[in-house]
Amino acid sequence: MKNDPLDWNGDHIHTNFRDIQYGTLLMVDSEEEYFPEEITKLRRDIDNGLSLIVFSDWYNTSVMRKVKFYDENTRQWWMPDTGGANVPALNDLISVWGMAFSDGLYEGDFIMADHDMYYASGCSIARFPEDGIVISQTLKDQGLEVLKQETAVVDNVPVLGLYQTPSEGGGRIALYGDSNCIDDSHRQKDCFWLLDALLQFTAYSMTPPSLSHSKSRMVPPTGTDRPLPERLEGNHLYRYSKVLEAYLGDPKPRPLPACPHLSWAKPQPLNETAPSNLWKHQKLLSVDTDKVTLPNVRVYRPQVRPLSPGESGAWDIPGGIMPGRYNQDVGQDHPGVRLPGRHGGVGLFHGAADQGAEQAQEEENLRSNGRSSCSNLSRPARARLPPSDL
Repeated sequence: MKNDPLDWNGDHIHTNFRDIQYGTLLMVDSEEEYFPEEITKLRRDIDNGLSLIVFSDWYNTSVMRKVKFYDENTRQWWMPDTGGANVPALNDLISVWGMAFSDGLYEGDFIMADHDMYYASGCSIARFPEDGIVISQTLKDQGLEVLKQETAVVDNVPVLGLYQTPSEGGGRIALYGDSNCIDDSHRQKDCFWLLDALLQFTAYSMTPPSLSHSKSRMVPPTGTDRPLPERLEGNHLYRYSKVLEAYLGDPKPRPLPACPHLSWAKPQPLNETAPSNLWKHQKLLSVDTDKVTLPNVRVYRPQVRPLSPGESGAWDIPGGIMPGRYNQDVGQDHPGVRLPGRHGGVGLFHGAADQGAEQAQEEENLRSNGRSSCSNLSRPARARLPPSDL
């Protein structure tokens, strides 16, 4: 409380929580290529203290050709453009420290540091610095099983490597050949304990004794017994890659994209005073309903009796009420309604809505002429006699 009474450090990883900052770059199951500038920058950053943890996966061009299949939807042969991970690209990334992964494909169960482990479909470490720590296991050759349907057990397969870079203040590097143990989709036995142990190594240079003094520790491989994996010839990774582009049949890295720069909008202050009643609910109508009386069209709707079965639509019905199909509940205006005229004939009425509009216009004309308006809603509008009554 004396050092931070007002909590002004903000509880941030760059301030009062800086001691838990790992400073480690994790690369898990990476399948993309890398820009040359990325490779150069990563090497420079590791020399300046950044640490690196790589969880790789399998990559074997023979197996990739073997697992191709014919897709009935596209009517084309589908073949992987890369393996479980892009091992050739990873090797380009870590080759400066004398490290590389192989194209071996291995699978099996084993015990490491008193933990049950399952190597689903990973590769092995082909090269590693001689002063590093390498852990090996006994696994099945899954690549041989896929290619020739044969089973073989291989001893001393290097699966884990730990290395401290020689530069002063340099970072640390850890390699593991399989990523399925931390993959939610394919995990059978998790290895999060191993991830925690590797983070302790990369952040604080603390190597667990169960690994440094393990009986499975072996001499780091030099990688001279077999060639390193190469990219599949004729692959189409450039179609989906953000790094590669097609160039005369031989894909090459694109130009490094420029860093995006945000263009901030300039503020435009408004010298306007908002009305005092802005917080109130605004009226939806432009007229004040308290001062203007609107006609009630439903009151003056004509009463029309529905047409009975067998009844004709003649106008000479006793009482003068026209039989029609006017739906009073729905409120649709009939184009014309005939009621008894002043001369014993029949008068033509418009719909109630039109009559109300005309009456309102008539009242407005009377008001403008200085005369008092009178209600004349009961008088027929534009009454006329039919030719038979003239």
